[in-house]
This record gives sequence, C-alpha cells and structure tokens, in this order.
Amino acid sequence: MVSIELKGIITKVYGRNLFTYTLHDGNLATEFLCTQFFQPGESVNVLCRSEEKFGRTVLIAEKIEKCNDIYSEIEQKIGQNAKLFALLSDSELKIMGSDFEKIARKLYAAQQLERFIVVKFHGDADGISAALILKKFLKANYFQQNAAIYSVGDAIKDIEKIGQYFRPLLIMVDFGSGEDSSRGLALAKAGEIELISIDHHPPSEFSVLSFALSLNPWNAGYEDGSKYPTGFLCAMLANMFGIDSEGFEKIACAGDKSTILSISNEEKNKALVLDFAATYSGFGNGIDFYLQVLSKNELFNSMLMQANVKLEEADRILKNNIKSRSTQNIEIFWFNLDSVAEKKEFPNKGKITGRVFDLVNSNKPVAVIGISKKTLIFRFNDIAVSKGIRTDEIIKQMKNNFSDFIENGGGHAYAAALRIKDPTTYSNCLLKFPKFQEGFENIALEEIIKIITAY
Repeated sequence: MVSIELKGIITKVYGRNLFTYTLHDGNLATEFLCTQFFQPGESVNVLCRSEEKFGRTVLIAEKIEKCNDIYSEIEQKIGQNAKLFALLSDSELKIMGSDFEKIARKLYAAQQLERFIVVKFHGDADGISAALILKKFLKANYFQQNAAIYSVGDAIKDIEKIGQYFRPLLIMVDFGSGEDSSRGLALAKAGEIELISIDHHPPSEFSVLSFALSLNPWNAGYEDGSKYPTGFLCAMLANMFGIDSEGFEKIACAGDKSTILSISNEEKNKALVLDFAATYSGFGNGIDFYLQVLSKNELFNSMLMQANVKLEEADRILKNNIKSRSTQNIEIFWFNLDSVAEKKEFPNKGKITGRVFDLVNSNKPVAVIGISKKTLIFRFNDIAVSKGIRTDEIIKQMKNNFSDFIENGGGHAYAAALRIKDPTTYSNCLLKFPKFQEGFENIALEEIIKIITAY
C-alpha cells in the first residue's frame, strides 16, 4: 500500500455515501474516493492510500481536511501552464498583448478548474460572431443579451441563478461597459460573481471597477478603439489558442460597419441574417441557434430574402422622410424612426438608422440621427470621427445637459443611442423647460445639431 499526499482545489464531486472527487493542484487533476462531503471550490489537504478497487487502482482518502484558501495560487499555476501563441508582431493591437494573455490564461484556468462559466453576448452580428468564436475554445453557458446595458435587474437575476455555483464567472461580450451599467456590475461583483469584459465600447471609469479583467482597445489608449469590433478581439484571442476563427471576425466587421478588414458581399449577407434572426430571438437565447441559421442553406436564404424585403420596404418610406442640413464642417441628416420602425420587428431602430447612413454616406463628414418619442440614435462616418465629432461625446453632453429627460444612453465613437424618459416621469421638469412641452425629442434634435455644428 502506498500513501500519497494531495493539496489543491476540489473541482468536481459526484456519488452518494462514497464520493468521487477531482482535485487540481495546479499541475495535475487527480481523482480520489472519500466518504466525507466537500463542496467544489474548497481547498483541502488529503492523505490517500492506493489500492485495487473496481478492477483498477484507485486513491482512497484516509484523512481529509480543509486548508487555507489556495485558489489564486492554483489558478495562477494552471494559467502559466497554458500553451499560448503570441500575437502577430504586425498586429494593430500588439500593444494589448498583455491584456490578451491575461484573459487567455484566466479562461484556460477556469476551464481546468471546472468553474461555472456564463457568456452573455449582445444580440447583434458583432456580439453573435464574437460568441461563436469563443465557443470554439471556451466551454460555457451562452445567453443572448438584447440590451446594451447591464441593469440592476440583470444582476439580481444572475446572482439568483448562477451565484450558487463554484466561483461563477460571467463574461460580458460586446455590451455593459458604459456608465449606465455600473450599478448592475457593482451588484453582481458584490454577489461574488467574477466579471470579465470583452468589448469595444468606451468604458466608464465606474464600470471598470467591477471587472476582474477587461479586454478593450480603449483601455490601451487607442483613440479610435471602437473600430475594432468585439468579434475581431475574440478572433485574436482564439488565435492565441491556435484556433481558427473561420472568418467570423469579418462578419462582425460587416455588422458594425468597421473598415479594418476587407469585407465580401457574402459576409455582409451573413451579418444581415444574424441581425435579422437576433431581432426575433428572445432574451436568453443560446448560441447554437445561430450556428444552425448559418449552416442550413435553405433557412439562411429564406431569412436573407425576408430581411432584404423588409429593408426595401423601409427604404420606400425613408426616401421622403430624410431631412438634412449642411454646414461648412459636416452634413447632418435626420428622420422620424416612428414612421418606419415596428416594435420587435426587423429592421429595428438601430438597423434603420444604419440603413439611412448607408444611403447618405459620402466622402464628407456625415452625421445621421434617427428620432423617436423614446429614442435618439446616431451614426457618424469615419471622416466626422477623425475631426473629433463623435457620437459618444454627443451622448455625454446631452446626458449632462438634460439629465431630467434622459433615462440612459451609450455607444462608441461611430454609433450610439439615447433613451428618453417616459413623459409622465419628467412632467414636473417642464416648469424649468417650458419649450419642451412640444416634445423633448424635437428640441433635443436642435440641441444636438447645435453641438455638432460647433465643432
């Protein structure tokens, strides 16, 4: 009989009366049997004897006891053992190499330690493409997040559903970086859910406090971090594990109208179909559905045809609806979203604004504003952004100037949105701003045009 001493983290347990445990010491995962019960995630010292049982050699615990928490030590050791490929030296994001490496090692260790991992991805072509890439190397539970904001309600639901598991890890993909998510993020962190962000939207100084790790070009000092879609970031992360992203990053670029990669019509069609499907998919939808959509030709072609028909119908309404104003510095276009968009139908308000942007974009600075009773949506072109005319800055100024009327808002340099409060909630404020009696959205448009033309 041989005695063996083990020290590590319990990652798995099953059985009744006689339990089978898996313990990881940072280098190796080992199974042993024990009649005492311990929870996954607990740090233990074990003295085992080896003997023949069930036709094989097994380890049986003679003595087992909890020890001081050594999770961080074990996690670091496992992470350092991950065999990763370096980012390409000519990569535009090579200065983010340490950020990519930290996330990669964290994810590798989380899987080795059997942590409960949830990936929430934004429900658009970029967020979906990013999640499809992650799924190639990350075993997790994947859920669609239709809102760009991580609310207090989202956090409470997550604490209730996943807070009970061993060191739950929530990875937020293509959403949740803005200030409007900060309270929800702080609550999830307080509920002992570890948070990782993979995003290209400008991060709030308050939101980043809740992230254990964040992969975001803005954190690395890129002045134009928004042009690197989240799908592109996930493709680079996959490459570190030697995984082929199979072109999903190009679909992400097509969906977010990023010009960092050359995009084919096929990739544009795939992005369109993903956006179409996501419009009708409910909150919490998984990722496998989108793989099915992309892989079944008849289903894909049917969705593509219906999406194009819907866009053509929207175009006919929009043509007589677009208004414009030209200045020396920029061309501004605006239109009424409520005359075109239908609730929970494709194209949604963001897609319609993008459609108008495609129709009017030129080699001059261009700003497009979609207006509705509840929302203002912005799309600016590269030339406008290069001159410092950024949608996220417009959002910031409007939120500061009219906080009584604005519920929330966020986005990045090229695209953003403001959500207007229900008029019943700001009726008292009309005493301070009587001109808003005719509708806040109309006065807001004039204020936005003033801000844009002042650049």
